[in-house]
Amino acid sequence: MSLTDLKKGKGKAVKKKRFTVDEFISDAENYAKGVPEIVKRGGQETTGSKLDLDQAIAFAEKKVAEKELQKESNRPFRHATFTLSEDAIEQLNALAKDSKLAKSHIIRILIDHMSSQDQKSQLATLIGSKIA
Repeated sequence: MSLTDLKKGKGKAVKKKRFTVDEFISDAENYAKGVPEIVKRGGQETTGSKLDLDQAIAFAEKKVAEKELQKESNRPFRHATFTLSEDAIEQLNALAKDSKLAKSHIIRILIDHMSSQDQKSQLATLIGSKIA
């Protein structure tokens, strides 16, 4: 590439399309589906690229399906604050380091495990003694 390529030339005048914010937003949704109306591949319409458009549509549909699966698998979480002893924090840090899991995930696992036990076992674990 030479410096002459960098000059502002007398190329074709590009006519900018005028549109409202609402039109832009709706076209962004169309763009995600692979069928933009206002914006066409960086401002240029392409011809003979039907295969590319079909691939883009298939890719967008695949991404939408993946996001829907993620939404179904993700559970909503709420922020919570707990006060723990230094020993408990050290133990939790060691568990997180060894298992390579997030501390909050470890706590959720432990809570789930405790809630699946019967009430007698729960009390024995919480109190720290064996109840016969």
